[in-house]
Amino acid sequence: MAPVVYLHIGSPKTGTTYVQDVLWNNRETLEADGVLLPGHYRYARVQAVRDLLKWNPDEGEQPETWPRLVGEVNRWEGRSVVISQEFLCWATDEQIKIVVDSFPESTVRVVLTVRDVARLVPAQWQTAMRQRNTWTLDEYADGVAGTGDGKRGKRLTRHFWRRHDYGPILQRWVNAVGVDNVCVVTLPASGSDPEELWRRFCLATDIDPATTTPGEASHESLGAASAELMRRLNELPEVKELTIQEYHKSVNGALSRRVLGKRRSREPSLTLPEAHREWAERESDRVIDDIMAVGVRVIGDLEDLRQRTSSSDAVAPEDLPTAELLAAALDGLAGLATEHATLVKKLKKREDKPRGRKKQVAEPLQRGGLAELRRVWRRRKKR
Repeated sequence: MAPVVYLHIGSPKTGTTYVQDVLWNNRETLEADGVLLPGHYRYARVQAVRDLLKWNPDEGEQPETWPRLVGEVNRWEGRSVVISQEFLCWATDEQIKIVVDSFPESTVRVVLTVRDVARLVPAQWQTAMRQRNTWTLDEYADGVAGTGDGKRGKRLTRHFWRRHDYGPILQRWVNAVGVDNVCVVTLPASGSDPEELWRRFCLATDIDPATTTPGEASHESLGAASAELMRRLNELPEVKELTIQEYHKSVNGALSRRVLGKRRSREPSLTLPEAHREWAERESDRVIDDIMAVGVRVIGDLEDLRQRTSSSDAVAPEDLPTAELLAAALDGLAGLATEHATLVKKLKKREDKPRGRKKQVAEPLQRGGLAELRRVWRRRKKR
């Protein structure tokens, strides 16, 4: 049983992937220092939290992934456990109670990483484009600002604020674990030392940064051209017909993450549309006031949540020149072709190296054809 369980609950697009990369890359070092990252493989925590949040208590027992993770935590005899999963930021009061009650003999402490709204809106939009949505950046910004039209506008409002309305998110967790056990970590302003976020996170979770190797910040976000390419791709009937699993593997995984993500430095950056800059300034004031009103500890500076003037001109992705979209599309095709060729080679190697029962059949066939296979089977029957 660990004395302290730290829950890093997000929110998304606030450096969570970078923090999770550093945690996992230093897993052995952290365990030697008494800090457990539960899960027998990297994404076990993702699956466990996702399954828990989808679970309806009226429909039977909890999905086994969550109790398995909890069991590992409760058997740990080190000084602490860190569970980092951004889905937890939208947990309901009932779900939060289930999570906290899962660790009855440990103190549960909650860490929320936060970011300024001006950077969050375009960052969250491009993520939505990797989840088969088709809103333009302007439409999304309108929805976030509450000026979108009808049901679509309300949907966009909910899509953003259920992840980033920090005051209510913090209050739900404070109600469950107490104000002294919740803290906020602000994402440093653009241009800051890339390792500053890691140092702040270490302070929040009682990790010694001197024992870890932060490494380079990961950038899985897309540039403007690639994000717009994904949006247009999502509009095609062939893509709409893909299952969630097929889309995740082939479009989001292969195309977006492993191919288009590498183009980010060669594309225009995504920025908040000019028409929403004044709104973002007002919203920053509200968000800061909400965090202060909850009264939690802040690591970093709440001034980091104020809008900074971007060095990049605002770009409307849907208005980008055709040549830029074509360049992204060609890179995408080349990357997918290369990945397909690599996959074919791997499958060929597997076929050439039979295992188990397949091996029992393949080796006689290779030696003498079907007649040899029959002789082998007859000898085995006699035994």
